[in-house]
Amino acid sequence: MSAKDTKTELMDVADYLVRHKGADGFSYSDLSSVVGIRKASIHHHFPTKADLLTAIMQRYDSRVMEDLEAFSAQSRTVSEKLRRFVSFYRDALNGGDTLCMCVAYTVTHSELAEPTQAAIHTFRSRVAQWLKTRFDEARQSKEVKDLQDPGAEAAALLALVEGAQIATRISGDLASYDAATKLFLDRLQAA
Repeated sequence: MSAKDTKTELMDVADYLVRHKGADGFSYSDLSSVVGIRKASIHHHFPTKADLLTAIMQRYDSRVMEDLEAFSAQSRTVSEKLRRFVSFYRDALNGGDTLCMCVAYTVTHSELAEPTQAAIHTFRSRVAQWLKTRFDEARQSKEVKDLQDPGAEAAALLALVEGAQIATRISGDLASYDAATKLFLDRLQAA
């Protein structure tokens, strides 16, 4: 296996473990047994667990932003973009079995190294900015009922979907997510 393939596989396994067990729910020993390499080889690619956690958060950031930009390009209306955003966070739950990366990290935020915390902050800021742009568009198109401040709306929606994920993970029932997001979705103009 090439160095790039091993590094990618390590990131893929760590991504899976973080989403299922949290950032503190696995060790390099776990990675070693799943990937089939020695712990020293893992340290070659990621000298510390903080390096690994930061790398997978940055990769996640890039992937999510690509998806959000695709929503923007493929959706005809702002309402459709916002519905797809809410669905995106719902889909990340995998039936209530996992969390999105940012939410999984946030649960153990104080235990994370500064670079990882900075990567999370950057990610959340970028998502909030994407949402603010959608709410700015919605203000013009009148597609969101009772829309107030676009920045506040963006912060509230991001907090809503993240909190709904946590509630769903606790209950194990996607109905929790749907109930939490229903009032927001009801504010959107029919697509």
